[in-house]
Amino acid sequence: MAKSISISRLRHVLVATVQIDLSSEVLDNFRADLLDKVREHAIKGVLIDLSEVKTLDRMDMDALLEIVTTVEVMGRGCAFVGIRPGIAMALVNIGYETENLHCARSIDDGLEMIGN
Repeated sequence: MAKSISISRLRHVLVATVQIDLSSEVLDNFRADLLDKVREHAIKGVLIDLSEVKTLDRMDMDALLEIVTTVEVMGRGCAFVGIRPGIAMALVNIGYETENLHCARSIDDGLEMIGN
């Protein structure tokens, strides 16, 4: 897990940095690891850093949004940071509903969004 998605704590926020292409196995492991850490730590929210992700399809995005929803149901804020312009454009082009995505340009902007 450490080689695929690292999860670290920055102030009162967990920052999950995605460093490899996503697959269902990677996403399942990430979900379990992240939710364990959210439960264990007194945090305000989670930032999912996608700045290293080069491709993202609808299934990957759906799985990420399920993780976000679960974190929010647990009473924490959650936002994506660092989405590349090409990925943003691809999501719009395939008709993905982007209105409900909480996104920030950088980790600093994400921290501000979560209220840290």
